[in-house]
Formats: sequence, structure tokens, C-alpha cells
Amino acid sequence: MKQIVQDFSTHPLVPGSILACLLGDPQSRKLHPLDDAQLRSSNKMSVVDVLAYFQDVGMVSEQQADQIIDIDARFLRGYKELHRMIPEIAEVTGCNRAAVEKLAHALFSAKLMAEYLEIATPPQLSYEKTTKGTVDLLEALFESFRTIVGGAWSVFFPRGEFSLVTDASAQFWTACLYSAQPEEMLNGFIGLYRRPHRERLLALNRGYRKEKGVRLHDAITDYLDSAQEKVSKLHDAVADSVKEGLDRPFQEISRILNTLEFPPLLAYYYDFLVREVCDAFSSLDNLVTSKENRFIQYLLKQTTIICETHHPLTGPRAGDHGLETLDQLLGELDELVGIVAVKEKVRQMAHFARLQQMRVAEGLNPIPASYHSVYTGNPGTGKTTVARLMGRIYKSLGVLKRGHLVECDRSALVAEYVGQTAVKTNTVIDSALDGILFIDEAYALVREKEDYGREAIDILLKRMEDNRDRLIVIVAGYPEPMKKFINANPGLHSRFTRFVDFPDYTPQELCRIFTQMCRKHGLTLTPELVEKILHHFTYLHTERKDNFGNARLVRNCFESVIYSQASRLAASGSFDTNSLTKLLAEDLSTPAEQLLADYRRTRIGYILRCPQCGEVYSWSPELQLTEAQCGKCGRIYNGEFGQLQT
Repeated sequence: MKQIVQDFSTHPLVPGSILACLLGDPQSRKLHPLDDAQLRSSNKMSVVDVLAYFQDVGMVSEQQADQIIDIDARFLRGYKELHRMIPEIAEVTGCNRAAVEKLAHALFSAKLMAEYLEIATPPQLSYEKTTKGTVDLLEALFESFRTIVGGAWSVFFPRGEFSLVTDASAQFWTACLYSAQPEEMLNGFIGLYRRPHRERLLALNRGYRKEKGVRLHDAITDYLDSAQEKVSKLHDAVADSVKEGLDRPFQEISRILNTLEFPPLLAYYYDFLVREVCDAFSSLDNLVTSKENRFIQYLLKQTTIICETHHPLTGPRAGDHGLETLDQLLGELDELVGIVAVKEKVRQMAHFARLQQMRVAEGLNPIPASYHSVYTGNPGTGKTTVARLMGRIYKSLGVLKRGHLVECDRSALVAEYVGQTAVKTNTVIDSALDGILFIDEAYALVREKEDYGREAIDILLKRMEDNRDRLIVIVAGYPEPMKKFINANPGLHSRFTRFVDFPDYTPQELCRIFTQMCRKHGLTLTPELVEKILHHFTYLHTERKDNFGNARLVRNCFESVIYSQASRLAASGSFDTNSLTKLLAEDLSTPAEQLLADYRRTRIGYILRCPQCGEVYSWSPELQLTEAQCGKCGRIYNGEFGQLQT
């Protein structure tokens, strides 16, 4: 999604995919859902073409289309003129030119999107009744973004550090976000920052003070006289929001988008705009301090978390996957931690299944092949999760009608007495028709001493043949026993030809699974706990045996930590929001306690390694990173947890 919202190849301000997400009402968006391919295609279309498509499907009226085209043209004219003036503005104010360009782009983009929303959103949906009265959701949405911009500005340009750059930065964002029309935004952004006024404006860098007594006044004098007071009032206006945390207004943005039932792409677009504003503010004075960098890292981490947990009401309900597309499901696959090789095999199987359906649609015979699979790996490596996702993928492609998953093991198939195994096995298989039958520890069906397990296998093989168009079977278990199981029966060997191996998670992946569980429940970790978690799972991974628990081990650790937190809070009697949502290092009891202490004494530190080129960087839990970008090859990768140096 991050790539989609940053594609300005056709439109310089708002990607076509964003406009496409805004159009229509919730019901029409459900009837005409947009997958990744359609969104990317929209980015290559002009505004007129996007509107024409949605007019054809009845989601946009002719009047709305004309209004959008008109406001779009006005914004583009204003932005083009401003872009032409930016070199002069940067020269006069002493601001970094690239930073001014980035800030102007982000602010004009946000304002144009707000105008799109005003035109496209049905009036009856744009208001919300609350205990405090009726709220204009569109106004509240833009106000939340404005609050974030103002709060970020006050952090990068704090009280007591007044200069011409400070004054200019304040005028840039207020002119854009408090003006009603693009022409006003343009004039306000440029202001008096013209070359003839440069020398007089530089007085703001020399501690300018308003003169007393009678003197001649002009526009520049009045401007200089009011500059510091204006900036001081802005600091007063945003102080409370900064104190509360700028992640709160972003959370409100997510909530409003949910209420209006917009696709999740819009949350990611607001996240992108916030990042652009922060980058621009931090670079305007050509100096990024450690405090500013720490603020950026924290805020952007919070906005990323909010985006990742943003669940639009228009999305499919649990158990209802009728509207899902292959691209959506593969996107969900990509969000799973680790298992890179597994993801690639799933993609191969999905693309093959899609090709088979395309052959049938063209009147060609499908290539003879089996969808039945063998999943091998230790417990907690994601086998059931991926199997459930495969059912939904096959449904989205039309291979299966329902795509549900029925889990079972030996006890669900095999009975203790003669004549009962056939009934039990057939009943389970019937419940899995048009979906996937997932048999865990399938090798338990074969024992050295003859029993009814072999009868269950014979019935399964017959039903797999009789219902080959309605049933997919996935058998799972430990690697070596599963190989022996498949090779022990010619029927199994011929039907199960797809093997997918699920490796143990790395220590860093186990840590990420733990933090995902925490985020899901609104919990945050202190840097000390982050470091302790890293040593905890590194130790357990190093000492692991053949039956290593992986994600199940992480789940047990999570439950242990939250129980420890509960005991700690009960003893302290502190139950405020901060205490309830924060986990401390003392909440984790670990066998790696001594190893952690010894490692700290060495002061070796931790590293991140680029998965593409192997370039190594230093890492610290205090950084609170979510992503890192390699300076050598440009690869963006997860940087939430580093690794110990050996």
C-alpha cells in the first residue's frame, strides 16, 4: 500500500488510487471493490478517466465529476505557480529548497484531498451524532490532520528559537491549512518572501524588536512587528495537542475513516502525508537534531501501528470472504512474520490455480495436477494459518465454493470399534466438502500394529478421488514422520506431491510475533523490555529441541508477561491508562537473565543486517524502529529487532 500511495507519475498532488477510494458511498464500494491491480491502474489514469469509469458504474454524478475536475484544475494551477516561486522563497527565507518543495506538496495534497471528500461524500453520511452534539466528520478529519501538522511544527521550531526560518515555516503551513481556496493558499505561502524584501526580512535573524514612538509603517514593518507574537500564539494553540501526543489525532483520523467506511488505503495516505510533513520540517533549517529525529521515529512508529490495525467496516466480516480478491489475500500473506520460502510456494500455487481457471474459461482443458499438499514443520510455525488462507485463496479463484477449513486429527477419524471408523471419517470429510480438510499429525493414522487408522486412510483416498472437484486435503506434522507416512502408502504418495516446509522462526521473528500480540491488545514495550525480549528468544532459539514451540512458545510468553503485569499493578495500586498499557522489563521472567547482564557488560552492542546485500548497521532498542532502509542497496526491511553480535 505504501508504494501505491506514493505514485505521483500521473497526478502531481493526489494519486488516482486515492481519488478512486473516495468515490461513491459505502454500499456502492462494496459492490465494486478495488483490488491492488485496479488501484495501481488508477494511478496511471487522469482525473477525467477515473471519474469517467465511476460515472459508468453509477458511483459519481455528472455534477460531482464537474466539481472535482474544476477544483482539481484550480489546485494544479496554484501548485504549479507556487513550485515556480519556491527557489526565490527558499533564497529569501534561508530555508532548504527541497524541504520547502516537500512541505508544499504535502500541504497542497492534503487540502485537495479534503476538497475531493467534500464533493464526493454523501451529506447524510458526513455527520455523526454524539453526546456533545452533531459532529461534521469531514471537518473533524481535516482538523485532526491540521493538529498533527501544527504539533509537529512546534516540536521542530520550539519556543525561544525564533528566526526567519521559524517565521516562514509557520506561515507556510498556516497559509495552506487555514485558507479556503487554492489561490489564497498560493498567495499566503509566498507572502512577502520576495527578493526585494530579503534584507529587511533578515532582521528577524538578528533579534528584531518593535520600535516605539512615531515612525513610518509599511507592509514589511507591520509584518516584522507581528512575527514573534504570531509564532507565540501558534505555540499556545498547539501546546495541548503536543502534550497529549500527536498519535491521538492520527487515531481519530483512522476512526473517522472507519466511520465513513473508506478503504484502508486512505489511512496509509495520511500516514504518508504526515511523514512528508515531518521530513520537510526537520530539513527546513538544514539541521536535524537528535531530539527531532527521536520525535520523528516515535510519531511515525505510532502512525504505522495505527495503519496496521486499521480495520475498515467495508472489509469482509469474520467468516465471510465473499468479497476478497487474490491480491488482497496475497497482501495478507505478506503481512505474516517470516516464512519467506512458504510465501513464495503459496504464490506459486495461487498463480497456478488462477492459470487453471483461465484455461477453463477459454474452453481449454486444465493441466492434470493436484492441489493436495503436505505441510511439514515444528508446532507453531504457521501451518494452520497458511492452510486457512489457502482455502480463502482457492475460493477467491473459484476452485472451491466455500473455502472453509476443517481441522482434525486421528481421534476425529478413527473409532475404537468395528464399523465406526467409516462413519466418523465420512462425516468429517462431508463437513469439509467445497473446502479444505486439514489433518494434523497425520502420521498417527499409521501404526506398527494394525488398527482402524488404515481404514480411515483408505476411505480418505477414495473420497479424494470421488470428490476431487470439491475437496482439497492438507496433511501436516513433523518433517521426518510425514515423509515416512507419505511413502508408506502408494495411494498417498501419488496424491500428495506438493511439499511445503515451515522452518522454525528466527529470534527476531519470534520477537516480532510477540510485539504483534502486544499491539493487538494496545500494549507498548519499554526499550528495556525490548532488549530483554531479544535475549529471551535468542536464548530459547539457541537451546531449542526438535519439538520447539515457535509461535506457541511466544503466546505462552505473552500470557506470562500480562499476568506478571497484572500482579505488579495490583501491588502498586496504579491503574491509570499509561500503567495499563505499558509492559516493563520486570514483567518478563527469563532464563536469559544472566546472559543479558553479561552481554550488557561487554558493551558490544547490537546490529541490523540488510537481508539483500548483507550491509551491517548498529541497532539500539531506544531507537524504537519499525523499518530500516539500507544505505547501500536501498532495500527497506523490518528493523524492529536487531541481533546479538557474536
